[in-house]
Amino acid sequence: MHPTGERVLVIDDDPVSLRFVATLLREKGYEVLTAEDGRYGCELAKQHRPDLIVSDLLMPYRDGFHVVRVIRADADLARIPVILLSMRGGEDDVVRGLDEGADDYIVKPFNARELLARIRKQLDRTRTAP
Repeated sequence: MHPTGERVLVIDDDPVSLRFVATLLREKGYEVLTAEDGRYGCELAKQHRPDLIVSDLLMPYRDGFHVVRVIRADADLARIPVILLSMRGGEDDVVRGLDEGADDYIVKPFNARELLARIRKQLDRTRTAP
C-alpha cells in the first residue's frame, strides 16, 4: 500500500512527459500506472480502476477526448476524476475538454506544484462525495 493509498493512471504518448508526471506522483506517494496511448489507458482504467486519471489530449489511437468519453460512459468508472493535459491552450480546446466531461484542464508546460494541487483537490472531492 502506498502512503496516499491512491492510484493514479497517467496517459501520455510523450515519454518525457509521461516519465516526469509519473515520477512526480510516485515521489508524493501515489501508486502510478502508465499508458502510452488512450486505447491502452482505457484498458488499464477498466482493469485497475484508478482513483484519478491524468491524460494528455493529443495522442495516437485514442486521444484524451476519447478517454474522457469512455470513462464517463462506463458506470464503474464514471466517477473517476479526469484531468486533461495539453499544449493546446486555446479557449475552444479548454471548453471542449470540460464539455466532454474532464474535471480539469491544464495547459502544458505546467507547474508541478499546480498539478499536484489540482490532483489533491480532485481526490479530496471524490473522498467526500456521497
